Amino acid sequence: MGKSMTSMMTGFAVVFVAGLSVGWAQQATVKLVSPKDGEAIGSRMVIQWEFKPAGDVNHIHLYLDGVNPGPPFGTSMELTGLPNGPHIVRIVGANTRHQEVGPEASAKVTVNGAVAPTTPLTAPRRSRAY
Repeated sequence: MGKSMTSMMTGFAVVFVAGLSVGWAQQATVKLVSPKDGEAIGSRMVIQWEFKPAGDVNHIHLYLDGVNPGPPFGTSMELTGLPNGPHIVRIVGANTRHQEVGPEASAKVTVNGAVAPTTPLTAPRRSRAY
């Protein structure tokens, strides 16, 4: 009966520690302050977020249309020169191994009024008349 009790206590300890790990991950929070979901913006976007780390979740990953625009330091990032059309901003909590374990937040925005890139015109060549 002694081995049975030891096995049961070991099993309980493993379940308890695993439960704490999951609980910490669930306590971490992310909030996308701006842009707001459904918002129409110009070609400049300021992304602002709130992040509360917990347990192993100690930083966020930031994406615009599935691509990381650079490391997110602080609580905001400004992106300029965005093309017209729909875009998705997504932030997700990550652990020390950069595994995205949540939580996450996202917003779909539409860029209107961006200036289309222009190609400089070359000066016309003069033909030489002799």
